[in-house]
Amino acid sequence: MGSISMPLFCNPFSWPPRQAVYRAAYQIAYQITYWACLLAAPVTWASDPVLSLTNRIAFTRQHVDIRMMFRADTDTPITVQVRDGDHGINYSATNTVLVVSEQAKLAIPAGFETFGPEGSPLWVLPQSQDPALLFLGFSSEGFPRDLFDGRLRLQLKEVHGPGSVFLWQADSGGAVTLRINSKDGLDADDRIEPLINGHDHYNLGFTTAGLYELVFQPSARPLGSENFLLGESVPVLFAVEPLPVVPPPPPLWQQWVQAQWPGGVPNDEVQPEADPDHDGEPNIAEFLSGTNPRDPASRPLFKYHPGSGVVPSLVFELPVVTERFDEARIDLESAASLMGPWTPVPSIPPIGATVRWEDSFATPPNTRFYRRRTTKL
Repeated sequence: MGSISMPLFCNPFSWPPRQAVYRAAYQIAYQITYWACLLAAPVTWASDPVLSLTNRIAFTRQHVDIRMMFRADTDTPITVQVRDGDHGINYSATNTVLVVSEQAKLAIPAGFETFGPEGSPLWVLPQSQDPALLFLGFSSEGFPRDLFDGRLRLQLKEVHGPGSVFLWQADSGGAVTLRINSKDGLDADDRIEPLINGHDHYNLGFTTAGLYELVFQPSARPLGSENFLLGESVPVLFAVEPLPVVPPPPPLWQQWVQAQWPGGVPNDEVQPEADPDHDGEPNIAEFLSGTNPRDPASRPLFKYHPGSGVVPSLVFELPVVTERFDEARIDLESAASLMGPWTPVPSIPPIGATVRWEDSFATPPNTRFYRRRTTKL
């Protein structure tokens, strides 16, 4: 871990020329693929909804703005979007992830204990551009001056993540102007007040690696009014590296067993071939059909009816949970007698979540036997 440099906290803001570090079109495609593969599984926090990085556009070193927007044709006209400053493209914040690479990790120096104990880590996107890091700005360019007056407001309403978040500016004299501090709780003072059509840069710091969802709410004061018009609250996702390794979810069979017997039961009772409710259906068949293995009244709904073709036939149908087919297989077989030989009944295209088979006959038999076998894969 490197030491935090005084220029990070004290460097006056200067507007560098915009640098398109990754201008090639393939870079965006690479980033999408990278994040989809890295964390295709959803990430969850203890008390928060499922959050997924799948299919988000990842920004890593570009000039990106969190931009306040006005859209007159919507019910909530003031909103926030993520703008790719290098390419001049606005994105819905819910379609993006802003990456804070491990190179942003520094050590807090003495005298800056507001951010944490001396020597503790802090991941910082600096207010002056570093080509190795995301260059994050806050802008309101394009906001209508003829409708609103004075300064706008962008308040941080919520932080969902593993650590604290800080937003500040520093001057050449070493003075730090702290705008947002989630460490001591969020209130109406945790905000910035950009000028209409303004564009500013701040230091943005995170105390811990992981995923953060920062919920911003913009507002503006209409001309002639004393009150601010509130905009919609918009979540902006940050990925502070290194991200925790997300273990793959357990197999669906294991999840089903745990859900059906949360307190645990003898091992023999939860085997795929076991039939604890004695309804004639093994656990694996109840798993595939989504029925209750502990209730004999709840069993797979297997039915048949005459076919509608010219050749006489019987059509068999069974509703299933289709995503469980990776872990179970079902076969239908027929025979002229219980002694066999047993032959597979051809399957036909399913209807929705109902699998089907059709047994056709040149001459309809007086008697035909069928058996259904479900196997754990």
